[in-house]
Amino acid sequence: MRILTVVAIAGAALAAAATAAAPVTLTLASSAPAVAYGKSVALSGVLSTLQANQPVSISGLQCGTTNSKKVATVKTVTNGAYKAAVTPVAGTTYQATQKKVKSNTVAVAVAPVVKLVRVKRGSYTVNVTAGLDLKGKAILFQRYSRLKKRWVQVKRVVLATSAAGTPRPAVVSSASFTAKAPKRARVRAAISKAQAAPCYVKATSNVVRA
Repeated sequence: MRILTVVAIAGAALAAAATAAAPVTLTLASSAPAVAYGKSVALSGVLSTLQANQPVSISGLQCGTTNSKKVATVKTVTNGAYKAAVTPVAGTTYQATQKKVKSNTVAVAVAPVVKLVRVKRGSYTVNVTAGLDLKGKAILFQRYSRLKKRWVQVKRVVLATSAAGTPRPAVVSSASFTAKAPKRARVRAAISKAQAAPCYVKATSNVVRA
């Protein structure tokens, strides 16, 4: 009986040691894989110790840069959970840190905001708002074909000007152009993945009547 007791105690001690030696981990997830420029996304995760009131810092590596910058500092709550809202200027990869423990990385893509304005019959202006200057990029002016039941290209337009937007660091890249489309046809502007790259993803504008 004494031997069994010793074995049981030793087993319990080993189990406790194994539990104590378990590495601390930190998770990180995003509420959305992509957001429109100017919109926020929620980052959240859990500290494996499940302790509350532990500081967690979140850093972001923005597209086009080589150094990460701290974007948020929060504290864990019940069960070690934490959450922070961030607003990426361009595509950004995030990582959380708690002391020396680092989380997995999470990439959040950003879509520029495209706005199409009908100035008059056959005349339009397109504005593309992003955190970086997109002057020189091309947008596609499209109309909806009821026959083909899809959007078809009408014209390719290059963004010719750019100006500071609000709030900073917004940049509004614009173009004014003329294009023919059937009267009252549904039209829109779109920027493709190739034109939005490398720091943004494709986006489409509001729909107006020709």
